[in-house]
Amino acid sequence: MGLELFIMAMWVMVLAVSAFLVLAVAPLEVAMKESPRIVISAIQAVIAIAAVTLLAFGLSRLKRAYANRKLYRT
Repeated sequence: MGLELFIMAMWVMVLAVSAFLVLAVAPLEVAMKESPRIVISAIQAVIAIAAVTLLAFGLSRLKRAYANRKLYRT
């Protein structure tokens, strides 16, 4: 896996999480019209924090795989 592929995979992961947050989490306000605004915001915050945490773990794992592959080649 070359550096270009690593950077591309990293950006795909970031954009996928961003798209999920915009397309799935933001419309919860419309879907839960009758719920109090604070409840909707809390649910959105929990989902966003979980998504960003998973992104961080995924990027860390991707970095580790890239580094291991580079170390074993040399």
